Amino acid sequence: MKYNAYEASVRRSLWAWADRHHRDELDSGGRQKRPPVLDKRFVAANILVPEDKARARKVIAAIPGPQRHRWFGSLKSSQALTQSVFGAIRAFDRLDLLKDVSADCGMPAFFPDLKGVRLDFEQEPGCLGEPRPTSIDVLLHGLAGKVAIECKFTEREFGMCSRPNLKPGDKTYPQQHCDGSYRVQHGRRERCALSEIGVQYWRYLPGLFDWPADRDHLLCPLRNVYQLGRNALAATVTPKGTVDTSGRHVLVVYDARNPEFLPNGKAGRQWEAAIEACRVSGLLRRVSWQRLLTAAAGARELSYLVEALEEKYGLKPA
Repeated sequence: MKYNAYEASVRRSLWAWADRHHRDELDSGGRQKRPPVLDKRFVAANILVPEDKARARKVIAAIPGPQRHRWFGSLKSSQALTQSVFGAIRAFDRLDLLKDVSADCGMPAFFPDLKGVRLDFEQEPGCLGEPRPTSIDVLLHGLAGKVAIECKFTEREFGMCSRPNLKPGDKTYPQQHCDGSYRVQHGRRERCALSEIGVQYWRYLPGLFDWPADRDHLLCPLRNVYQLGRNALAATVTPKGTVDTSGRHVLVVYDARNPEFLPNGKAGRQWEAAIEACRVSGLLRRVSWQRLLTAAAGARELSYLVEALEEKYGLKPA
């Protein structure tokens, strides 16, 4: 299936869901090649919640309004999907469902032992010197270690470094524009424009990936796998400024139907490039929503979620 056909299929499911459940809560936008979008007053309706009102409030409160992404009201928002699934797992105290889930590589997707583990949303490590700290979609952490979870749905790629895309009229262009190489340029002292402003990525990246920081690279190796690199750092760099890879990894959750996450897709190529360069076995792992829903289907109290995910998104247990 090509991406356009996949995205159109998802869009049809979303419009059918919207017509059944939210007909009077949508914005005034049209339907042509566009997912349904909830009016600003009703964006919380994008979260799937149980009938139990107390637990429904817990799911809705998992990500406060100020932390919602700009397009949270779009029914194809991956953040709303993430909140619906992981918010329910936390609200029903069913982290145990995750312990036997395997990543695509065969390693545990989460932790083999989830005792004492906490699940939090939109966490910012704050130890990398970033002007805008990396925000982890879902963070599992405890004595067992840390899993930084990045959730995708219809996205076509992982985030890339924005500095090569800066335009002459942009405020930060004179100081931070980059031509895509890793070398000193524009009168800077550092090879990376971000290093020049105090961001610590290249202090730690060579310990995780086969990317030497003390030499030029014609093509910056971080540019196209920027988001995956940041997630790896968020999972492993400690507040003390050291790297700890014991019991720590990144987990990407993706839609198995999305062709961009197959080997020949853009996200698939980014993933393979990061895996090939990674020096730490198991640091990068991924699992499909479908496989995750297979685990959730084993809990009777989450039957509402499994049914709604199929009706709304077309997602089914693997």
